[in-house]
Amino acid sequence: MRYVIGDIHGCYQTLVKLVDQQLNLTKDDELYFVGDFIDRGPGSRQVIEYILELRNAGYQIYAVKGNHEEMLIDAWMNKAPDSFMLWMMNGAAETLVSYDIQSYLHMDEACLNELPEEHVDFFRKLPYYIETDGHIIVHAGINFKADKPFEDSTSMVWCRDCPNDTSQSGNRLIVSGHTPTPLAMIRKRLKKKNPKEINIDAGCVYKGYTDMGHLVALDLDNHELYWEENIDF
Repeated sequence: MRYVIGDIHGCYQTLVKLVDQQLNLTKDDELYFVGDFIDRGPGSRQVIEYILELRNAGYQIYAVKGNHEEMLIDAWMNKAPDSFMLWMMNGAAETLVSYDIQSYLHMDEACLNELPEEHVDFFRKLPYYIETDGHIIVHAGINFKADKPFEDSTSMVWCRDCPNDTSQSGNRLIVSGHTPTPLAMIRKRLKKKNPKEINIDAGCVYKGYTDMGHLVALDLDNHELYWEENIDF
């Protein structure tokens, strides 16, 4: 089986429940992620440790970079106040606390030196998109209006309205996240005949908002949807 999971945002316990109890993941399965593993939720470090443990144990784990990983890496590489503050304004404090890094309160961007090297390496090596025989997995979307859509990495992590041009995508379904979407809308979109794109960010971290607060997984072969309600808070 092939599954792809939406934006996690530090919802570690919800992720484990979805993977272990709903998907019953085996080493024969392929598990993809659309990025945004970190920020806003309480367990960013645990999410990354869990994913690395699965990969190191021989599970087939594949993932793309989200805008939150992009902000972390920009801040880590630049060590500049502007890059660091952009990340901080988007939920970085919860991530740093999950790593037990308290120095961010007074050291600013210097605190990034305390992030585990293995985790930074994981973030840096994430591709912007993954192609399968029938799908393109990307965090936000592909900007097919660009001269070279598959080189426009900024759009891949940030765009909100990038419709699929099937003539350029090879008639493949684009699976993305990035924009929190009510679960009912995701389910409705899947019922459409031959959808061109599907957003599987069910706003896991936004528990309490109408029809939000879910982490979803899409079966890429049968287009069946699995979901868990946020149990992290």
